[in-house]
Amino acid sequence: MNPISHTQGRASRHATLAVMLMFISTPLAAASFNCNKASTKVEKMICADPELSEADEQLAEAYRNLRKALPKSERALLKRDQRQWLKERNVEFRTCEDPYCYAFYLVRIEQLSPVAQAGFNCKKARSKPEKQICGSRLLRHADGRMTYAYQNYFFAPREQREWLKSRNRKLRRSNCRTKCAWQVYKDRIEELTRHLVY
Repeated sequence: MNPISHTQGRASRHATLAVMLMFISTPLAAASFNCNKASTKVEKMICADPELSEADEQLAEAYRNLRKALPKSERALLKRDQRQWLKERNVEFRTCEDPYCYAFYLVRIEQLSPVAQAGFNCKKARSKPEKQICGSRLLRHADGRMTYAYQNYFFAPREQREWLKSRNRKLRRSNCRTKCAWQVYKDRIEELTRHLVY
């Protein structure tokens, strides 16, 4: 796949987003909750929009699949993280407009799905950050998802090298454990994915 540059037009990015949403959709997808019981403004908004409804169902599936792959301790972390994301979504959807509502879902789906392995060989892990990543199923997944997003959505080697240095500095801190490292990766995946629409 050809690298995506900073200078691509917004229309091109929107077209790319539309294609990606098609790939994450299934023909019979529906919201992850019962639309007959939708009560909040956000739930009604999702149910009224077929593409948002599909994205909501795909996200629910992505969350379930990743949760199954994690050990018990990291499942709890992911559960709390998903609850926080839902709160943020509800705030975001008060003001977002197409295609940015979809982009909010797309970023989260990219963070969670599909379940991945680290983007480097854990058998050759030497540094403290690499060993921390390889010792966590969630972080191995996060590194794999970040690597995919970098290689497919925003290929900028110099910027990536700087990000890796920054990641290593953060992960070397004694108080930056799995939750902290997961946030570092989530932020990077969001940054890479949002180049498609901004």
